[in-house]
Amino acid sequence: MGVNAAALAGRFALAGGVRAAEPLPGGHINDSWRVTADGAQYLLQRINPRVFPNPVQVIENVARVTAHLGARLRAAGVADAGRRALRLVPAREGGQWVLGDDGGIWRCFAWVTGAHTKERAATPEDAYRAARAFGEFLRLLADYEGPPLHETIPGFHDTAARFGALAIAVHADSRGRVARARTEIDAICAHRGLAQVLPPLVITNEVPVRVVHNDAKLANVLLDDRTGEALCVVDLDTVMPGLALHDFGDLVRSTTSPTHEDEPDLSRIRVREEFFAALARGFLETAGLILTPRERSLLVFAGQLITLEQAARFLTDHLCGDRYYHIARPGHNLDRARTQIRLFESLVERAADLQRIVDRVAPPQPSG
Repeated sequence: MGVNAAALAGRFALAGGVRAAEPLPGGHINDSWRVTADGAQYLLQRINPRVFPNPVQVIENVARVTAHLGARLRAAGVADAGRRALRLVPAREGGQWVLGDDGGIWRCFAWVTGAHTKERAATPEDAYRAARAFGEFLRLLADYEGPPLHETIPGFHDTAARFGALAIAVHADSRGRVARARTEIDAICAHRGLAQVLPPLVITNEVPVRVVHNDAKLANVLLDDRTGEALCVVDLDTVMPGLALHDFGDLVRSTTSPTHEDEPDLSRIRVREEFFAALARGFLETAGLILTPRERSLLVFAGQLITLEQAARFLTDHLCGDRYYHIARPGHNLDRARTQIRLFESLVERAADLQRIVDRVAPPQPSG
């Protein structure tokens, strides 16, 4: 598809004329360009309609959340508030997006200078910074009272529905892959009762619905080039109503194992307690005082739940012919599912030790 990114960028209220528009590699969902104008740099993106069938709702969510974050930071007198919350650039004709000639929905962010991302946590300090960033994100949005956010991906963390999708894929066996994956199917289905733990607690508000990120990992945190400090959380397309436990669980899933999520050598997969401790410390330092007692008590469980949920998603995609997750080799999604199952087992095996870590680092609950 031929795209005139410079012309599209010019339809936004940039600080000067467009000098260059360079495609950015590596994006898994949206197409992105780095735009250089006379006075500043910007991130131009086309929302992927296959993943987000209503991209306008995605942009509305992002606009509401970033406006709230920016206002909270400015009210707190944060000196570099402009680097600690993303800022959408308005379109010249009004609104926060433009319609391209291809029918695509485009948006533009101000570029955060002097910052970078890291794909994986190499040290406990990396994990700590990521957890602090997501905890601060939750804290700043705890008093959000703007227009209700859209559920841009319905049932994104509906664990019961994810298990249900796996059961349907097993029954259909459309690619003839069930026999080879029977061990993994049984391992996941043996724990499907975990999906029933949180829904009753949501009903009683012991685990409240909050504005959450839904894709919490180090790669979605901007880090300062000079100090390495976490500046802000990015990739906000999945921000919508959800549970804080899902965000913490995702951090545990994506950070605590020393391996990649498709590691074929299952003997290498384990939960690193020092990384879990860093996550718990960072998350509770920033979000601890807004969490309910029940949320705090379920942080270890959250890691188990999200890891098993992701195992079910990978395995479902494998059985259905690898339609959602990109694969680099035959059986790639099966390897991913096996890795998640083994990490889940390690999290269960070390649950008592991990709970002691949470108890040790948790701040005191406010009195009254």
